This record gives sequence, C-alpha cells and structure tokens, in this order.
Amino acid sequence: MGTKKPSIKKQIINVSVLLAMIGLTFFIIFSNQDGFSISSVGEFVKKIHWPFLLGAFLCMFMNIGFKGMSIGLLSRTMGYHKRPSKNYSYASADIYFSAITPSATGGQPASAYYMVKDGIPISHTSAILSVNLLMYTASLMALAVVTFILRPNLFFNIDSWIVKLCIIIGLLIQLLFLSIYVMIMVSEKMVMRLARILVNIAAFLHIVKDKQEYLGRIDDSVRRFKNSVLLLSHNKKALIGSFLLNFIERVTYISIGVLVFYGALYNIPELAGTKINVIDIYALQAYCWFGAYCVPLPGAVGASEAHLCRYRDAGAPHQRAFHPSETP
Repeated sequence: MGTKKPSIKKQIINVSVLLAMIGLTFFIIFSNQDGFSISSVGEFVKKIHWPFLLGAFLCMFMNIGFKGMSIGLLSRTMGYHKRPSKNYSYASADIYFSAITPSATGGQPASAYYMVKDGIPISHTSAILSVNLLMYTASLMALAVVTFILRPNLFFNIDSWIVKLCIIIGLLIQLLFLSIYVMIMVSEKMVMRLARILVNIAAFLHIVKDKQEYLGRIDDSVRRFKNSVLLLSHNKKALIGSFLLNFIERVTYISIGVLVFYGALYNIPELAGTKINVIDIYALQAYCWFGAYCVPLPGAVGASEAHLCRYRDAGAPHQRAFHPSETP
C-alpha cells in the first residue's frame, strides 16, 4: 500500500512549526546564559584547538553511526538488509526528533515511520526498535555503574542537593524502565497484576477515569514488547552486539563534550591554569547526562547546561597546571 503524500499546505505548516521550535530552543539557550551569545560562540570556536573540534564533530557522526549500526544489526537478524545509509537515516531521525520533543518521545515514532515507509512491516519495526531501546537502557545503566565506581567522589562533592536529586531520579527512572522490560520478559502476568494495582490507585485518586481502557492499552503494550523480544531472542549474538554498539554510542556522545573541553583548555589562556584528568571530565559529562533524564524538556536542552554550571561550581579534583604547549 502506497504512502499518501502530504499536501503542500501541510508540509508548509510542519516546516513552520519545526523552524519555530528550533528558533525557540536557540532563544532559550542564548537568553538564559550569562555571557553566552552567538558572538561569544564565534570567539570560542576561533580560539579552540581545531583538531579537538574536528574530533568532536567526528564523534557526533560516529554517535549516530553506532545507533544506525545497532538498528541495522537487529534488522538483518529479522531478514531486512538495508544499506548503511538507510540505517544511518533511521538513527538520525530518532536522535533529531528526540532532541526536539518532550522527554524524547518523538524519536522512535519518527524512526518507525521511515522504516515502515522503506518496506519493513510495522510489527517487525516495533520489534527492532523495542529491543534496541532495551539495549540502550541496559547500556545506560552499565555506564552509570562504571561512572560511580570510577568517580563516586565527583557526585558526593556536588554542593547542590537539587542536582544530586536530578541525577538520582534520572537513573531511577531508567532503572524502572529496565526493570519493567525484564519483568515483561520473565512474567507478563506479574507486570499486569502490578499495573492493575497502580491503575486502581490512580482511579481512586481520580487520576484515571476509565480503568478498563487504560488497562487494555497497557496490556497491548506489554504483549507487543514481549512479542518483539521473542522475535529476536533466538539470536544472542545480535542482542550482545546491539548492547555493545549502544554502549559505544553513549561513550562517543560523551566524548563530544570532552573533546570540546580539552580543545578549549589547550588553547585558551584563561583555562590554561586548570587541568582535570580525562576520566574526571568523562564522569562529569556522564553525570550531567544522567541528571538531564529527569527533566522533561525537549532533548533536555537547558537541563544539561544548568547541571554543568552546578558541577563547575562544585569543582572537580584539579591537578597540576599545564602550559598550553603541552598536549593534555
């Protein structure tokens, strides 16, 4: 069945809404940061050591690429051999729409739209994206464990209890999702029993009006996810590969900020007196990322900036000063 092409009027409206969201995002970023403006960004880029900036751009494309590779790996497991450029476009749609929608809710539907348009049935598309989401969440929790093991002091040294609370809530939300995914795979009946208890409480508090309709939607979602996992669970190598690709994707994402930081530290006199261990910077970036998960903003824009300012005030363990001629 062919896909109906949207009208010119609808396309214009969609593009206008998109441009308005982009404009609003930049307005919020530039209007809420002291000393932060387009001209200051230009000055920063001029001063930054360009190999690090180039590396940051490379990591940005690699970040999308690893997500695309994970989608491609799971797609091949189900018999769909798409070109790497197609898988890259699915990942790009996911990342882009996640960045501009509240709590990143638009990423997967956007990917699903393009995958179905390219001939992958919706049931298999749902399976691929559901399992990839499972591996994404598992890799995030694995990264959190590694971060807390390597640099627990950076978390405890944060002065703001709000920032600490954001990090804890952000990780608990992801842990809750992962626990629900595992529970569904072990026993969907147990998940539905728990769902009935929660829905009954919500109905008693007048949060939910139609209990049966709500429970029906939850049951459909649980069955769909369980079926998705079953479709791919026979190939353990694909699942492990997807997990590793998602983990590397997260590392490359964090590497973007790390490389920009070191590029500035290398060549800007005001920062030349401070040297922070590379593991400290990776850990700080990871904590910012964890904390942003608890704030339902488009792509956590604003949340990560606020966390970073708090971390800067909290301070990381400084080492000896280094000269700009040294390689960090």
